[in-house]
Amino acid sequence: MNRIQKRDIEGFLLVPLIVSLALSGALLSQHSQQSAAGFPLGFARSSYQTLALAPFGSAYPYDEQVGVTFTQDFSVLDFNVTAVSFADSSGVGPGYLVNGLTDSGYWYQVGLSYNWPLTSGGINNGFYMLYEVFDPLGNSIYPANGGGLQSFSGPVNAGNTVLLTLSLSSGRVLMHAKDWQTGAVASRSYMAYGSIFIGLRSSLAQSGFFTGLMTEQYHSNRYFGTGLPVMYNETGTGLSSVWMWMDEWNTDTGQPVFRDNTTLPIQLGNSIGSYFSSNGTAEIVNAHGLVTGLTPVTFPSLDAGPQSTGQPGRQASVLISVGDPEGGTVRFANLTISTSFGRFNFSLGAPFTFTSGTRVYNISINVPADVRLGNYNLTIDVRSWQYLDTQAQEWIPLQQARLNETLALTNNPTPSTNPGSNPPGSGQGPSTPTNKTTRSPTSLLVVIRSITVPVATAYAVLGILAVVLLIRQERKRSINGTGPSLGFCQSCGMEISLEALVCTFCGLSAHATTGPESQESVTSGPSQQPA
Repeated sequence: MNRIQKRDIEGFLLVPLIVSLALSGALLSQHSQQSAAGFPLGFARSSYQTLALAPFGSAYPYDEQVGVTFTQDFSVLDFNVTAVSFADSSGVGPGYLVNGLTDSGYWYQVGLSYNWPLTSGGINNGFYMLYEVFDPLGNSIYPANGGGLQSFSGPVNAGNTVLLTLSLSSGRVLMHAKDWQTGAVASRSYMAYGSIFIGLRSSLAQSGFFTGLMTEQYHSNRYFGTGLPVMYNETGTGLSSVWMWMDEWNTDTGQPVFRDNTTLPIQLGNSIGSYFSSNGTAEIVNAHGLVTGLTPVTFPSLDAGPQSTGQPGRQASVLISVGDPEGGTVRFANLTISTSFGRFNFSLGAPFTFTSGTRVYNISINVPADVRLGNYNLTIDVRSWQYLDTQAQEWIPLQQARLNETLALTNNPTPSTNPGSNPPGSGQGPSTPTNKTTRSPTSLLVVIRSITVPVATAYAVLGILAVVLLIRQERKRSINGTGPSLGFCQSCGMEISLEALVCTFCGLSAHATTGPESQESVTSGPSQQPA
């Protein structure tokens, strides 16, 4: 947190005096513990200032900083931060800092530290409140030796939420921390130099100072890793835009290990995070806060899928290949498919989760019935799609993409897709619905066949049924008859009516039988004529 301080060569002549003062001063107890002094963004210190006769070569000279610089002004900076108990292999933990640069050039800091190092090489185990004030020249003026550590009034447990506050009021700046779960607090105040904490719109730092958030951690060697995710959440005004940056310095020599930042401020949204990574660490910020301590991830890629097929008048599946060696979850917020027979706009909010490798994403479009058979070029513009960072649980916008694909329209049924690998597409259909209902000749022939075949079959069945009934009726008539029955006179053998009792030919009584078969049976039997 301290900038370069030039040593006065003549000061070496006063070494004996300094030694005697240091030995006497070491016997004095101090109200607050002294930590290893840091330095503002972009400025390294030449030596530790917190303990007398501290060695020029420190135990933890490499200072890694990851943070954001605000572009808007604040009178109060209130942020909740997660108490994360992370330490590197040497046992040193991070500091989570809220920083405010006033319009008079003074820089105020308040933070939560875990296992923060001392200049002697020791470590303050557990959680403490960090605080410090710098003048415009980069000198630490409060505490006088820099690097203030303040104990909490009670326990602060890992995983708790701690409020960090910098506020300008009544001519003073309050530096305050409070554990919301245990109620433990720690506070310091100092004279206010300036009336507001200013944002920076044209650069990420002013003389090494800034208003914003920063995670800082010292290491004994060069460090290209990350810690554990820690969240800073605003409690008042949302963030409009920020500079994103990260760096590491050797605080003994002033030489940078790496430094990287966005070239312009990033505009922030409420539900979408902006992502930045470099040299083994990453951060995500949105309008409500910052997440640091993230492991960099690889983002998925898009490519045209297998050739799509379809039929006129039906839905066709357009396939997009999504590839990522680690897998992940994506969603398509704005996607357009353009072709010669229409333009289709989609807002597909449903997340698509896939494992490592390449998977196929399925989007359905409605093909008009009057489109001719053949191959059609498709232009797929992925205007907005997002990746879910599971460490921060934030959606990250990905780079826009344009894909070219071919759709083959045939009479063949479209093969079914495997629901296990191709999730169903959901969209809003064509951006301009069509009202045309003209069908192609193939479609008309299918319709005619579907109507005439059942009708003809029904008529044939009815005809057969009618013939059967007619034959049955005629047979019945042949058996029972419909007119008067005829018989033969038993006396003279002449044909007479069956109802006649007396033969009209011979005048005798007639007892006739019916039909030719009956006649044969009668004539072949013994005569029964009266004597």
